Parts: sequence; C-alpha cells; structure tokens
Amino acid sequence: MPMRTSKILIVTALLLSSVTSAYAQLNLKGLAEKAKKAIEEAGASVDKVTSSIPAAKGKTYYVSASTGSARADGLSTSSPMKDLQKAIDAAEDNDVIYVAEGNYLGNLDRGYIQCGKIADATHDMGKFISIYGGYSPDFSERNIIKYVTKLQPVDQKFSAPLFNLNARRPYNYSGPVGNVVIDGLVFDLGENNLYCAPKVDDPVTGTPNEGVLTGRFIEPGGSPSVQKVGYANGDEYGLHLDVEGNVRISNCIFVNCRDYGIQALMGKGHMEICNNIFIACRYAACQVKGNVKDADIPQVSLDFHHNTVLFTWTRTKAFEDMGQGFRFMNGIRTINVHNNIFGCNSNCAVERVFYESNAAMEKAKISNLYDNYFFANRRDLELAAPGAATISVPAARIDEAEQIGPKYEGNKEMPENEAFISAIDQPYLEGFMTLKIISSQSYNANSAANQVNRLFGLNQQGSEIVRPSMYCNNYPWEKAKDLFGKVAGYGAQMPE
Repeated sequence: MPMRTSKILIVTALLLSSVTSAYAQLNLKGLAEKAKKAIEEAGASVDKVTSSIPAAKGKTYYVSASTGSARADGLSTSSPMKDLQKAIDAAEDNDVIYVAEGNYLGNLDRGYIQCGKIADATHDMGKFISIYGGYSPDFSERNIIKYVTKLQPVDQKFSAPLFNLNARRPYNYSGPVGNVVIDGLVFDLGENNLYCAPKVDDPVTGTPNEGVLTGRFIEPGGSPSVQKVGYANGDEYGLHLDVEGNVRISNCIFVNCRDYGIQALMGKGHMEICNNIFIACRYAACQVKGNVKDADIPQVSLDFHHNTVLFTWTRTKAFEDMGQGFRFMNGIRTINVHNNIFGCNSNCAVERVFYESNAAMEKAKISNLYDNYFFANRRDLELAAPGAATISVPAARIDEAEQIGPKYEGNKEMPENEAFISAIDQPYLEGFMTLKIISSQSYNANSAANQVNRLFGLNQQGSEIVRPSMYCNNYPWEKAKDLFGKVAGYGAQMPE
C-alpha cells in the first residue's frame, strides 16, 4: 500500500475576529418578528441622497422591453425602442436614455451592454450619456424598486462586463466635458454564474444551510465532481467604466458580480458613487483608479457615500487575497468615503495599501474616511505596513491611521439595528456568521508524478483540498432591494 498522510485543519472563526459580541450572538430567527416596529421608526427620518450633477442637454430616448419596438426611433413615450443597446448606439453626447422595467441583454440577447469597447477608450472613446432605469412601461412613473430595470443574463456565455461604458475626449482636448449618469439599474450575474448545486450534507458543494440558493461559486479552472448549476465562471465585471468629466453612479444594485461590482478608470473630473447596494461581489465591490498623467492627478476626485456594501468575497475559495469592500487607489487626489455601511466583507471593509509614485504626491493625497458604520468584517480597515504584513485597524481606531485623513472622525461599529439585519437574507447571513474552512493535505510517495520527480531529482508533490462551508454563493437579488432606507443617514437611502 502507498504511504499516505493527512492533516485536517478546521477553522471555525476565520471571518469573525472583528465581530462584536452583540452580532456574534444574534438570534437570526427572531429578528423578523421585531423588524416591523423598527422599520417604522427608522423610516420616518430616512435621508434622501441627491446629487449636484446638472441635467444633460440633448435628445431623450425611451426604451421599454415590454412595449417597445425593434424599429422605433425611441424619441417619444409612444414609440420606445425595445433594445437598450440600440438606444446607446443611437445616442450622442449629452443625450439621456430613460429605461422602463425589464431585463436588458444587449443586441439579440448576447448578455451584455456596451458604450465603447473595453480596454480601448483611446480608439473607441464612447459617449457622455445619462441612463435612468426604473420607469413604468408607459413612462408615467419612476420607481426603481417597483419597476426593476435589470441587466441579468440567464444562460449566456460571454467575455465582457455586464456593462462597459467609455466616455473620454482625445488627448490634449481642452474643451468642455460632459456628464455620465448610471442611475436605477440592477446588475446581477447570479442567474448566470456557475455554482455547485446546493446540497447541505456534501461539504464539497459549500452549502451552509437549506435556505441558501446555491452551493459555492466555482472559480475559473475549478471542476468539482458534483452537480452544477449555472453557466459561466470567467472573471467579468458588473460595471466597467473608462471615463472623465462629471460622473455619477447612483441608486443601483450590484449583486453576485464575479469580478468587481464597479471597476473604473477615472480621467480628469469628479466621480460620485452614491446610494448603491453591493452584495456578494467577488474581488472587490468598488475599485476606481486614476487614469491621468501625474501632473493632472490634482484634477481627479471621487466621493463614495451612502452605499451599503455586504458580503464581498475573496478571489479564491482558499480566502487568499482580495475581498475588499472599497479600495483607495492611486491617481486620485481627493477621495471621500463616508456614511456607508460595510458589513460581512471577507477580507476587509476598506483597504488603503497603495502609495503614489513619489513622496510628494503621496503627501498631497487626501484619503478621507469618516462617519461610516462597520460590522462583522474580517477587518474594518487594512493598511500597508512597509517591511511587515499589512495592519488591521478596527473602526474605533481609524483615527490612529496616519494614512487616513484629514477627515477620519465618526467611524464606528454599527449599533444594533433589527430593521437592517432583518432585511438581509437570513440563511445567507447565518451561513456567513458560521463560516468554516476544512483544509486537507496529502502526500503519496508512490504516485506516478512523484516517481518521475525522484528520477529527475525534482521536488516531491503533495495535494491540498480546501473546502469552505460557504464561498460566494448566489444571493437572492430581489432581497437586495429590501436594504434601501433601513438606517437613517447611513448606507443606501430610499431612492427618490
């Protein structure tokens, strides 16, 4: 018999090191009964988040999946287009597109939308356009929760972001720039991602309990010997942007995005990301890099506020890297992160580990992080530590982080809020709060590979199996809507 050794490691508190005792002992099943009163109390004072970006001045296009026509011009409510991609293709700078409820999958249902080609903004500069979802089919009413405008592929296989939007000007252009608005859309890859079929009694599937929709997400290259559901597992963004000017992403839901909720390159101008919900995104919920010459960095700014960011997952099921809610990136002079809720992020809520290319630029960088709520994150803030591992900073000590500021006040563990906790899908939350990983290692000296390796003087090889009880499982997208307006002044507020 070949020699075989095995080592089993069970980690039952991997993600709970920063969880306060109040959250660790939540009675999840009892929360729903107490939620109604708390919702009424919170709802009376819920903030309305508004933006200062002016309305675009151009043509207005109307799109309706249920009442539109493939050959309509889309220029009136009585003749809407059927295809959002067709409206984008027809639009010019400063045009506005109003989109009624429905699921929009691009031309001939290819599964994705684009305005300019990804990674080619130099040659395909796209357009400065504004897109507003959430309209009734006759455009008489706008309510993004009632009239859901989705980008939700179901059985398509494609290699592209759900939505790529370029809006750039030629190099050395000195004229006015336009506006870009994405407002009131749902970005969901949960019906298309490849998962293990749910089976609680089979640890290979990563199904934490009967209530979670699927087993774990299957990473690119993975092929567990279990039944599978879904179609695709390549690394694709939810929303990818290469833009400049005045940019706003608001009132959107990013759920089950397998490679960032938002991944953006920002040129000269200001980007505002506000009043969105990010749930069960992989890699990071939001990452925005500056995309300008060093001399132009002072002209780039970003505000990330009043967003709810939950369950961001790491790159792999071994929980090795990534898994950030928000990342402070280079090339942006001023970044303001405030009035957000960061919860249950598997690596950290906020990361600040990148330094600018020289000391003077780094010193001028403004990284404001203030008035945010944190709960049940593995780390609240992760900082770079030259010559050592990164440093984990709890919310209560963010004022001690010299890389943060000049505004750093008001970060705290989220007070107990039954309305908010009850709005989270309870089986998913329970699965996360009891997450464990089983890691097994084995070595077979007489395997064919090791016999050949010995012959050539090469290292012997073992194998390792990592089995998390949960990893990037499908979150029910419809329940993401329930999180709007649950905490007055923090996280995504009720859309206007």
